[in-house]
Amino acid sequence: MSDNYYTLKRVCEIYQTDNIKQRITDLETSSTIPAAERFRSGAIFQKGWKSEDLSLIGKQVGFFNEIPRPIAMAIFTTKGGVLKSTLALNLARISALHGLKTCVVGLDIQGDITTALGHETSEDDTKDMREIISKLNLIKGLPDLFNGQGRLHDLIVPTDLPELFLIPETPELVAMNDHLSNIHRREYWLAEKVITPLKEIFDVIIMDCSPNWNKLTTNALVACDVLLSPLECKINNFRNFKIFDHFLKEFKQDMGLNFKNIFIPTRFCHNKKLSMEIRDWYQKNVQGCTSSGIRESVQGEEATAMHKSVLEHAPTSTVSEDVRNLMIEVVNRLQNMQRDESDFVPARRAVNKFTNRSCINSLHSFI
Repeated sequence: MSDNYYTLKRVCEIYQTDNIKQRITDLETSSTIPAAERFRSGAIFQKGWKSEDLSLIGKQVGFFNEIPRPIAMAIFTTKGGVLKSTLALNLARISALHGLKTCVVGLDIQGDITTALGHETSEDDTKDMREIISKLNLIKGLPDLFNGQGRLHDLIVPTDLPELFLIPETPELVAMNDHLSNIHRREYWLAEKVITPLKEIFDVIIMDCSPNWNKLTTNALVACDVLLSPLECKINNFRNFKIFDHFLKEFKQDMGLNFKNIFIPTRFCHNKKLSMEIRDWYQKNVQGCTSSGIRESVQGEEATAMHKSVLEHAPTSTVSEDVRNLMIEVVNRLQNMQRDESDFVPARRAVNKFTNRSCINSLHSFI
């Protein structure tokens, strides 16, 4: 029972903003946020809020809010195991915990973000194979929309947070990736059919891409306003970075795109000299690299396994401090980007004319 509640102390640890305890108390007194409920914790009773109440609190006292306009972010790099889906998970949950209506679009054929967000696709030993397959076949994804077998709002599933939604990955993404070559304006399918309609409903859209440059990735880069790329602080990723950066710049030039880049150091270790040298090099030499990053940590792996952000799982840990500082830096950059209208690609505004208005109306009624 107590696992579903967050005490005042725990909430303060998650958000850690100035004078937060008094601010929460005042908000509760004025009924701006729900009153803390009494719950049993072991042999004693405490007071706290349910997880679904956190977004209401975070919207008032948090550090990640006030994005002026809906924004689409792609998370992509050409190497696996660099905390790409961990970054997507933390970004998505922290956005939702601050009252921002957030949708994650799974584009990784391996389905990592769908698993990380706890969407139930695992086998159930109490059921036979037919029941399991029947259950899995009910899950709809982007291929159903692409093949005309579902509408956009049919794909969107809720999570345990009221402001967080997911379009899950399905195995048919492999075939869809190949079939994108056969359609007109193939690089713009995701932007026109998915991201533009979602921007009518959601504040934040996060596309989690595969760690290889396929047609789905190309679609995500065309559709995004901002690209977030984890840079692993290991020698192999360091050596690959210049090639990745070269192809990225070439792609943006060829496609006439102007999305912004945010590079994020990941998996660094303070007691390893080479790791810290690589992190320092990224921060000094890579344009758009953040001053914060995500270190290697047991708490981070535990949080992902529990389908939580690290702030929810271990809010006072060192890696939580990393993630909190990183999120503050990212949201500040997003706000600065949106203040300058020239940062938005004119061609992207033209995409709106392809938007299906009935699809948007359906989304409004669904969310």
